[in-house]
Order: sequence, then structure tokens, then C-alpha cells
Amino acid sequence: MTAGPSVDVVVATHRLLPFLAVALESVRDQTWLDRRIIVVDDGCADPEAVERVAGPEAIVLHRRNGGQAAARNSGIDAGDGELVAFLDDDDVWPPGRLEQLVGVLAARPDALAAFGDGRYVDADGRPFGSWATADASREDFLSGATPIPRITTMVVRRDALARTGPFDTTFRLAEDDEFILRMLRLGPMASSGTVVVDYRRHDDNITRADWRTRYAASVRAIRVNIDAATTAGDERSVELLRRNLRRYRSMMAAGAPARIGEQVRGRDVGGAVAEVRDALRISPSGFARGAFETVASRLRLTSPGT
Repeated sequence: MTAGPSVDVVVATHRLLPFLAVALESVRDQTWLDRRIIVVDDGCADPEAVERVAGPEAIVLHRRNGGQAAARNSGIDAGDGELVAFLDDDDVWPPGRLEQLVGVLAARPDALAAFGDGRYVDADGRPFGSWATADASREDFLSGATPIPRITTMVVRRDALARTGPFDTTFRLAEDDEFILRMLRLGPMASSGTVVVDYRRHDDNITRADWRTRYAASVRAIRVNIDAATTAGDERSVELLRRNLRRYRSMMAAGAPARIGEQVRGRDVGGAVAEVRDALRISPSGFARGAFETVASRLRLTSPGT
């Protein structure tokens, strides 16, 4: 299909992984033809290789390594499409992905962005799981009652980007969460209800960072938005985001008992003690809930007839 808004597809890369060519091919295979690929070489060791992989029809920007947020901002600024999508250099899109999300935005003029669901695939592209994000209200997303969409599943209106502002370049992790929460403070998003990305899990994933590092970044993303909403006098968003922070802290602490069990089985006593200490510091009630759920689950697995 060609009739309708143009889409700039921003692909930031700095590792020149073997998956990049496959990722870009999945954009070329889209049924929505009014799209342009913008590859941002964020300090790759071999810029010429990036040019070869991107091909002559793509716009390629070369810059010193400045991180995902800065690279995406460069890609946004280089385009002029009515819509903007973000593809990670190791992920893959199904052929109808852009057409579906563009259709959602056409049907929902109030939505600042459209999003969908995703599948997990391994390094060889074999599926091994999936996730779905509910078509929730902005209030449910802001409060954490429903997990927010992932940036890899989204198409965003350019005029919404102008209102939201760029990705925060002071973040090295969770910059997408901070950005999405900032956009949700301004308006709703809408779901296609379809799988729109294959998210590749492999040894070089940035998201494989230690949970404490990821936790600190995510907490900061929420707090930055609380501070901004407070400054803007947006009391409703402040209230919702504070709920989100409490929910997130509780959820992370609730995951500690399972991690402790693994460390005890691996005879990592020091690691187990650190888990208990950190989980209790984050959320005592969340840790207690996680411990109860872990014990209950083991009792179900060991009870007769199960």
C-alpha cells in the first residue's frame, strides 16, 4: 500500500551485529511502501560496512558513539515523515507491521502513537515466547496498572514527537521508558492487537544488564516524569506516576525470592544475602509477597496428584 502518511524508520546501530541486514530487509519487505529507512551509525568500527549493509536507498548518518537516545534523536531529526518508527538493529518486523499500525492511527486520530504485541526469538530466529500489551487507557499505563508498550512495537506521530521532546540523552538504559511515559502524560496510545516485532534475545542484548542497574534506570525514568509533571502542575499525572513507582518497586522486590533460590542452589551465599538486603530496602511488602508466592508455587508442584 502507498496511499497515506509516510513513515521514517529509524535504526540505530553501533555494533554492526550480523542481524542488521536481516532487520533492514524486514523493513524493505513491508506492505506499506511509503517508508524511508534512516540508519544511524552510532560509532561503528567499520562505517563503510554500515553503508554496504544499509544499501543505496537508505539514509545513513555517521556519528561518534553517544548512545541509543542520541542516535535515535539524530534519526528523527534527519527525517520529515508524518510518522516515525523505531527498529532495533537485531529485531525483525512481520511484513504487515507498518500497514497495521498506520491503520490504527488512521482510526484513532486522538492517539499519539500506535503499538502492538511481540514475539521472542533466539539468535537463529526461532520463536520461544511472546508478550501482549493491553489496549489500556493512558491512566492505566501511567499508574503501572498495565505495562507500557515497548518502543520497538510503536509508530509515533511526528507532531507528537515535537510536543514530547527528544529522547533524554543522559539515560543509557530505560531511555525508551522515560520517553514513553513522557508521551503518555500528553495523550493516549492505541493497540493493533497484532504481533508487530520479533524481539531477538542473544548474548549481546543491552537489556541483559544486572537487574539492579535496570532497576535504578527504570526508577529514574519514573521519577524524572514525576518531577516534570510536578513542575507543570499536572497533579493527576503525579498521582498516577507515584502509584507506578510503588508498583514497580514491589514487583522488583517480589522477584528476589526466586533469584535467592537459584543462588542458594549455586552456593552463592553472599549473593543471596545481598538479594535479601536489596529487596527489603526496595519494598519489604513486595519481598514478602514474592516469598509467599514462591513457597506456594513449590507446594503446588510437590503436592500429590500434581
